[in-house]
Amino acid sequence: MALVFGLQDGSVKWLVQHLREAGIAAVPVPQDLPTASAAAVVAAADACVHVFSAGQGMDGTYLEYWQMCAEAGKARFLAVCDLTPLSLDVNEAASIATRVLEEDVLVTTLPLLDDDESVIGVLDVVAGTQWFPDGDVQDPRDDFSQAVEAETNTWFDEADALAMSPRDALLEGHLSGAITLSTSTRAGVAWLAAHMPPRQTPAAATAMDTQGERAVVTAGPDGLRVGPALSLMGTTTTPVRVNALASLTVPGLVERLAPGEVGAADIEPHVPTGALLLAQS
Repeated sequence: MALVFGLQDGSVKWLVQHLREAGIAAVPVPQDLPTASAAAVVAAADACVHVFSAGQGMDGTYLEYWQMCAEAGKARFLAVCDLTPLSLDVNEAASIATRVLEEDVLVTTLPLLDDDESVIGVLDVVAGTQWFPDGDVQDPRDDFSQAVEAETNTWFDEADALAMSPRDALLEGHLSGAITLSTSTRAGVAWLAAHMPPRQTPAAATAMDTQGERAVVTAGPDGLRVGPALSLMGTTTTPVRVNALASLTVPGLVERLAPGEVGAADIEPHVPTGALLLAQS
């Protein structure tokens, strides 16, 4: 499960939609969650994606979320989107993010450009592979490998210092990466979806997003089923009923979410984002 946040709400919603289409359970995170709610949501997630518009920049609005993710050992991606010949490049964006987020953000994928300088794919600087929006992955090219040698060496040096591979250092949250995304061509989405960490079962069923008509929930060790439940927020408990459940990425209603699964839920009365859900017999 991926938390997605950033100053550009449209880009955040776009990425959430396309990650779900790629089979990744993704939820947007608003900037004004109370600390306790944010902590519960981060604890139930596997990865965090901070969207950074190259044309509009970033500030420290989501610094607390990012730091919570880091402290919890979650994978962290800085998704640099809307690159143009006149806007920042990924290296500059990573440098800005390093200052704002108070953590080294390592360049991980670079844009592959068409003749008109539109982003048509991304280059993985560690593996050297080229990723395209249609799912095609092509082998490394020597000329590209030489061009990104500095970024490649940085990744291996930082990972070696941790006695880990670059991929494990990223997925286990020890290092964070700046990646390229294009909201016009979908370049970079396939790479991001393929490099998400494996799903973990959270300590409790949690309401991850309650902004729309349906809540997005993730199931704890006991799963989550249709029927009566308790909503726990801080020290406040409220009797609720889960009226319907559906998988977030596979259409169709279900009676129960298995441990670790993520779904859309119809819950009455409304539960706040970050609430823990305790099934009642």
